[in-house]
Amino acid sequence: MKFILNKTLGINEIDGISFKKIIEILGRASKIKLELGKDNFDLNITLEYKQLELIVNYGVNFYLGTRIPEFQTLFFIVNKLYLDNEVIKIGEDVRRVFTKIKRYAKNNYKIFSYEFNIEEYSGSYDFNDLDLTIYFEKYGKKRIIDGMYVSLPYEDNPNISDIGEILKLDVLKNIFESK
Repeated sequence: MKFILNKTLGINEIDGISFKKIIEILGRASKIKLELGKDNFDLNITLEYKQLELIVNYGVNFYLGTRIPEFQTLFFIVNKLYLDNEVIKIGEDVRRVFTKIKRYAKNNYKIFSYEFNIEEYSGSYDFNDLDLTIYFEKYGKKRIIDGMYVSLPYEDNPNISDIGEILKLDVLKNIFESK
């Protein structure tokens, strides 16, 4: 399956936080991991699609000491991402990827801006207007892509009634039944 950066947000027409839509478009995950945060207040769900080489990470955070949801987040970890007619992938030189992202931003009337973080052996570029983060490893003077995250904007005060359904295994039940 090709993972195509949407013109607005997300990938493959998934432009909002919806497990139902993720399952409809991507199918059933090969592995699911549920984690409760400190004091059982925050919830993280990871859907791994081994055949697609994709990981979907979801998190919902609650106001401190309450069961009231504060915000939720979702992002996709991909190995290869299509930007219109171009492809960026793990293992490419950052300079080539940078050129492709700049061209994509210009062609889609997006602002080409980024935040840069570098450490001794690695770093990242966060392209805010595209909700895309590129991670790299340094090899001498070369910087090689070793991770790509496509984020959806976090949602404040989310209606997480879907989470209740997920925890009741209404959505995940179908995934486990296929095993």
